[in-house]
Amino acid sequence: MFHSERCDYCGECLASCHYLPFGCEDGGKAIAQLAAGEHAEWINDCVTCMACNEYCTKKARPFDLILGKMEEKGDFIDEELVLEMKDRFTPKTGPKPVEINGPVISLCVMTGNAPWAFHGQLFENVTILKGLPYFCNVLFAHMGNETIMRERLQSMVDNLAASGAKEIVFVHEDCYAVLTDIAAEYNIELPFRPIHLFEYLRDYLKEHPDRISKLNLRVAYQRPCASRHTPREIENVLYEVFDLIGVERVVRQYDGVNAICCGVEVAGPNKKLFPRGKNFEPFRDKNVKDAKNSGAEAMVYLCPLCFQTLSGKAHALEMKNYMVTDLCRLALGEKLPEDKPE
Repeated sequence: MFHSERCDYCGECLASCHYLPFGCEDGGKAIAQLAAGEHAEWINDCVTCMACNEYCTKKARPFDLILGKMEEKGDFIDEELVLEMKDRFTPKTGPKPVEINGPVISLCVMTGNAPWAFHGQLFENVTILKGLPYFCNVLFAHMGNETIMRERLQSMVDNLAASGAKEIVFVHEDCYAVLTDIAAEYNIELPFRPIHLFEYLRDYLKEHPDRISKLNLRVAYQRPCASRHTPREIENVLYEVFDLIGVERVVRQYDGVNAICCGVEVAGPNKKLFPRGKNFEPFRDKNVKDAKNSGAEAMVYLCPLCFQTLSGKAHALEMKNYMVTDLCRLALGEKLPEDKPE
């Protein structure tokens, strides 16, 4: 929800954008015109990375304004594609009953995108929730449709609550972000406490220090888009995880608030989004080259789609590619499966 009462139309949100050619003055005017209901062709060039919400120090949520106008305009992405994806991600059944055994972890639908990443001792003796009943639908925000995400959020919360868990660990950044930030905008209350995967990994490592062998590895971390809605302290937890396993996160230009979106094209909507004229290859190239030039030996990901999108470029620059869980498994003495992509 855009909070017009908080916005001073300074334009810093658009001036900070990697993808739109605004300065502060014309950016402020553009947001003011959009808020006033004026037509704005430039929103079709938005890549829906959500960064402007994080750039805004007043917490006015300018991306929410842009998203609402995208849906109102109705031509950001082909309507048939939106309907196709809506049907694809509609649960055909409700959640299956589960018997809680240890921590409860929601995998959302991420197992299909990174099947190797959620195995080993980290995921032993846990209760797994996975599948469409637990899907967060943030995907539709990337398709210029806020309504589908909003209308399905309460069902997602109810399905998660049906597990009976009082705390649930989320491996998908989108799920965590929608529950800890976006749900409050819709006045949806949670009957459980969301736990970020980083918190779970940190606590597991602290409980098993005798199993850890330091990796002595320098890495660059690729932030997912939804991290723009995740509290800053969560990323500090990642530093704790890295410290426990002997990993150094290199200092580089395109990191933290200044991170570059991976520009995923393996997901359904983006196959027709970026051909609007937004060539994402230069952004991917400078992102990965920045990591290499900063001394990273590997790219590290939380989002499986970021992995799929950038791993080939990183590999070409002789960097390895790991999910965060991969690094933890290596530090715990496990071998990663041979079918893990390079």
